[in-house]
Amino acid sequence: MSRNKGQKDQQWFDEKYSKEKSIAITGGRRLNFIGCLKIEGFKNLESINLKKLKLTSLEISNCTQLNKVDLSEHSKLTSLSVTGCPKLTTLNCSSNGLTSLEISGCYQLKNTDLSKFTKLKSLYLRGYQNLITLDCSSTEKLISLRISGCPQLKNITNLSKSSKLDSLSVIDCPELDKLDYSTNALTSLEISGCNQLNEIANLSKAPKLTSLSIIYCPKITELDCSSNEKLTELEVSDLTTLNCSNTSIKILSVNLCPNIETLDCSHNDKLINLDINNCSKLKVLNCFNSKLTSLDISNFSLLLEELKECEQNDIKSKIFKYPPGLNIIKEKITKNLIIVGRTGGGKSTLSNVLTGSEDFEESGRSISVTKNFQKKEFEWNGKRFSVVDTIGVGDTRLSTKKVLYKILDGIFSIPEGISQILFVIDGRFTAEEANIFKLLKGSIFDIFEIGILDYVTIVRTKFSNFKNKKECEADKKQLHNENENIANIVRSCRNVIYVDNPPTNIQIIDEEDEETVITNKKIRDRSRKIMLDYLDEACMVNYFKLKTWDQIRKPIAEYLESNCEDVPPELEKNQEVQTLIKITESFCSII
Repeated sequence: MSRNKGQKDQQWFDEKYSKEKSIAITGGRRLNFIGCLKIEGFKNLESINLKKLKLTSLEISNCTQLNKVDLSEHSKLTSLSVTGCPKLTTLNCSSNGLTSLEISGCYQLKNTDLSKFTKLKSLYLRGYQNLITLDCSSTEKLISLRISGCPQLKNITNLSKSSKLDSLSVIDCPELDKLDYSTNALTSLEISGCNQLNEIANLSKAPKLTSLSIIYCPKITELDCSSNEKLTELEVSDLTTLNCSNTSIKILSVNLCPNIETLDCSHNDKLINLDINNCSKLKVLNCFNSKLTSLDISNFSLLLEELKECEQNDIKSKIFKYPPGLNIIKEKITKNLIIVGRTGGGKSTLSNVLTGSEDFEESGRSISVTKNFQKKEFEWNGKRFSVVDTIGVGDTRLSTKKVLYKILDGIFSIPEGISQILFVIDGRFTAEEANIFKLLKGSIFDIFEIGILDYVTIVRTKFSNFKNKKECEADKKQLHNENENIANIVRSCRNVIYVDNPPTNIQIIDEEDEETVITNKKIRDRSRKIMLDYLDEACMVNYFKLKTWDQIRKPIAEYLESNCEDVPPELEKNQEVQTLIKITESFCSII
């Protein structure tokens, strides 16, 4: 079907049926549709009956009065999406060629029989109020399964027959008490808000697993993923015991496991960052044979006492095993730096320059490689700094729960507060970046006694004349004169600092490339000195901290553990929390 014909068919359909209560169409020589059809926002529509059409894709959304959909004589359909139809009780579809099925927000719909959909590859079920058992015995070709907000779901049966299942997500299904995913193809597993689930099946059954998230499942207190060598991403909460040794995890935060007592992340030559700031009950920690260079244990009296005794008696600790040369932080006074900015603008590169490392993955692409915030500590002139790199501005849209999850993790990660926010730009301000500052100033400036913009420094990267003060001042003057909005941004922030951080991770083919890398490293070293000399003076004695910073963590944690999608009143009425949500949704970061 040509694009023009598809547009004309859709336009004709909308004009003819958008106000109707019933749609009944039988395909024939004079009337037919091929390709894709959307039925969106038909407020009066109560029933749909489509027969013998050549449609391959059908999307039905936000038809609030829709009660019945009959596609039983529609055999060509390969993709079906039905969302936001709360009164829908009947959905008949017999197309055995269906490969993608999405049902969301259809709260009255009864159990869906999947036995006819033998070619189904993608299945998404959300808000299925009456779903008790999901039988996957016929979905042998299933690759992706997402289930969310099904309060009555107790069983997912025969999932092991889906041998090609690559991605499995089960969220807010509080009655689910067992989950068997015995499939060698699984690479991503996400389980959240399943209150009755008390164990995770042997993860050795998923040898290809690279991403694992087990959060707010309070009965799951022990997790062993030591058999998953390819595991690179791990999110956990509520655990008392975690064994993630022999994995490929690069960054690990267990701050949402305040009761954790045993943590084994040893024998991982990828691990460069471990955050345990909120784990004061930790009794056994093994991070031996990792790439960790520093670790903060200032909150752990038991480990500190053990370490002191071992040092006095010149013996090795039995409860705290760590790699040789590890910088163990016993007392902490840290300047916390938050780095934010547009995806591809040089945030991770600046993080590497500041820390003098290569721990942050650099990329000039428009798609972020930073999926979660990453933290690293370092010293400069005898002072301790902590850098937090964030997800790029506008990189993704997050649910309120996911935003709050990141906020809570951030609060635990830097409980003291923020010393300086570095907003990275690589040229003129984009409209998106200007809007972020408008949000910062409009939403926070009047709410807090201390304005957040006093703690914001604009970092202009990729400025080749950064060593020339006259050129820097000229560019700053140009920013002031660009337009009133940009001028207000520049004046409101603490300062604008100019640096140049050319790449050092280029492929070396000849001597010219080697010389380029050497030159670029020298330029980055110069940029580092400029930045850190400035931050040494700029970071205030006081931290930027929410008035309710220490109080909001408990209600946020309780909300995240619940299966309720609505934000509770104490958080909804809290201006600071709501502002954080707005900013984090925009930044996709932790501040």
